[in-house]
Amino acid sequence: MVKAARVYLRVSTEEQDLARQEAIVAGARAAGFYVAAVYREKA
Repeated sequence: MVKAARVYLRVSTEEQDLARQEAIVAGARAAGFYVAAVYREKA
């Protein structure tokens, strides 16, 4: 059985960046998930 994930990353201000949230993707992969898609949104 394949464990799949779709990850949605969002920050709400111009001063923030997505770098910290990118660890979520790495963590999902390290846990054995196939990351089917990553959606990124920056205000």
